[in-house]
Amino acid sequence: MRRSVQRFLRRRSCLNSREWYERFWKPVDIPKPISDFVYTQMSQYSGLEFGQVLPTDRLNEDLHLTLICWFDWELAFCEDFLDNFGIDLSDRFDPEPLSTVQDLLLFLKYQLLSVNHP
Repeated sequence: MRRSVQRFLRRRSCLNSREWYERFWKPVDIPKPISDFVYTQMSQYSGLEFGQVLPTDRLNEDLHLTLICWFDWELAFCEDFLDNFGIDLSDRFDPEPLSTVQDLLLFLKYQLLSVNHP
């Protein structure tokens, strides 16, 4: 499955983390640390080049994250988010209702903002 997704993504140009942030996330006011976190961590979990991923890519239908990251990626994601941001997502992170990559980043932005501005 990973190879199939990689072939699909290969048709796109690959952006570095700064370009990915500037093109997709800065215009919608996503903090750069969140963009960098997703870019790096999701690449590690999935083996996909996240510089080729678009905000509208669907987590399961297009990227097949559950299949290519196995089912424990959510636990690692929560642990890594806690290590990076000091926010424990383990009681509220459910990727099922998050349809797209943009939904994921907006969720993370909300978590960061809710801690900084309760």
